[in-house]
Amino acid sequence: MISAFPHLLTITTRWADMDVYGHVNNVVFYSYFDTVVNEYLISKGALDFENSPVIGLVVETRCAYFASLSYPAVVQAG
Repeated sequence: MISAFPHLLTITTRWADMDVYGHVNNVVFYSYFDTVVNEYLISKGALDFENSPVIGLVVETRCAYFASLSYPAVVQAG
């Protein structure tokens, strides 16, 4: 399934990502998405948030949770 994503970014979970149940809170996954999209746009020269009026928008997202994630862990996000 990961091969379906043309751009991947390695993200290390943080202690602050955890919730009271001991796993990464579901809303944190969306911050990972935001990080991947912005890193991709910056790496392709399509986003220069310091010098350009252009902004990157994520207009639709979906997340299918297959397993819990905890700290410490390394995630391949795409």
